Amino acid sequence: MGKIIHIVFSESAEGSFKQAIKIKSIVADKLIALYDNLSNGVINDLTDLKSREMWWNELNGEENYIYYDLNDITENYNKFYNDISEINDGDIVYLWHGHCDREICGMIYTLHLLKAKAINAYIVNVSDKIVENNHGMVVQIIASSATEIVPKKLGVYLKLARKIERDEYNDLVTQWTDLLKENSLLRSYVNGKMVSISEDYFDKDILKFTDKKYMKASRIFCEALANIEPRITEAYMFWRIKELVRLGKMSFKGKFGAIREMEISITDKGLEYLSGFHDSMNFWNERKRANERKLGLIDEIKQQGRLEERVRISKNLLAVLDGETIADKTGLTVVQVRSLKEQE
Repeated sequence: MGKIIHIVFSESAEGSFKQAIKIKSIVADKLIALYDNLSNGVINDLTDLKSREMWWNELNGEENYIYYDLNDITENYNKFYNDISEINDGDIVYLWHGHCDREICGMIYTLHLLKAKAINAYIVNVSDKIVENNHGMVVQIIASSATEIVPKKLGVYLKLARKIERDEYNDLVTQWTDLLKENSLLRSYVNGKMVSISEDYFDKDILKFTDKKYMKASRIFCEALANIEPRITEAYMFWRIKELVRLGKMSFKGKFGAIREMEISITDKGLEYLSGFHDSMNFWNERKRANERKLGLIDEIKQQGRLEERVRISKNLLAVLDGETIADKTGLTVVQVRSLKEQE
């Protein structure tokens, strides 16, 4: 009987699955993990890794915590290739992914490596399941990646497993062959296929969350990251923000390349670029109007607070000063002071 093997596509997913196996939420003879995000960076030679190392360094910049230590990820590649080579004909292989470029691209590459083996390959797409969380209110949740599933629930998601038939397998391997030939800087899952896209593909989605006034880069980073579909990674997102600054579509204050120490704003050039995307420009304008309404409400509340303070002071002065003097001292009108007297 063949071994049961689960394959995931991030270090964090590996940790969750190890725990799931430990608590017997899922059964496995082997767990294999690929840490690298193959949806971005060149992929022309994944056995040499020199071009990948150059890309990881560019992603990291001065924020070394964003991506893995180069030694760790190189070591993971060696282990990954060794684990893949030990998969035998007849083994049952589950490849886990969500609506996430990183995981889908990793899955397609793995199937490419396994194409010569007569395995029983299954896909587990965690984004196929809608979960209702009724803690206080009913909220529908769809996971974007396997990383988001808590270990004790992975057995439930395993029921989504669907066998990859030969025609689909061949199509997925062909997708990887095409991606390899194109060797672009960015790949994404578009209209049911993993395709090469231009590196500015997500620029409009980043810029539409960027205000004219300076805001913390980390805030814009988090807003855009949470709303872009399919899900892209933090490392690529921040690299692209830095590129937008270099291209003049954003301006910055603070320490360039340090997300927690940068503030960014959209420039006129950035707005001109955004205006070429009708829906994104409408979103930016509506967001701007919503922020202005919010600021107006805050100012109104502040003004109301000042009024209440003036009224309180005026009431305390009613017994000792005339109405004209109280109005002069507090900024209330004489009529307003007179109405306070009538309420006494």
